[in-house]
Amino acid sequence: MKEMIRSIRLFESLTDEQIEMMQAYSEVVNFRNGEKLFQVGHLAKNIYVLLEGKVSIQVQLSSSPENMSIVVLQKPGQLVGWSGLMGGAHFSASGVCMADSRLLKIDGEQFLHTLQKFPEAGFGVMFEIASVISQRLRNLQSVVLKTI
Repeated sequence: MKEMIRSIRLFESLTDEQIEMMQAYSEVVNFRNGEKLFQVGHLAKNIYVLLEGKVSIQVQLSSSPENMSIVVLQKPGQLVGWSGLMGGAHFSASGVCMADSRLLKIDGEQFLHTLQKFPEAGFGVMFEIASVISQRLRNLQSVVLKTI
């Protein structure tokens, strides 16, 4: 699992020691097409990294009865459920598998403790997460503007 974690861009700033620590609170999980990884409003305890498959990040707009997809993730290494790293946060969207999928599930609280213990590595990870959040906000803005 160490080499798999090492190959994920989000974790480039981590040392071998930090990746070994991370392995203790991470696991590979499988979801079937149509299964929810997480749901808006639920307590965010974990973050996920897509290894294979397809995940739709969806929000409910008050102007529409169905969920709207703000992004579809299908490239290995993409972050899913960043809220799980924010400590006590709740998911601001839902994550739904659009195909059978395999993901790396990481305990958000444990990972946050690791990043706090090693601020240099933490900066690199948080910079990557900030980039993801920025892109997702632009996607959400685009979806909202199209519905107006």
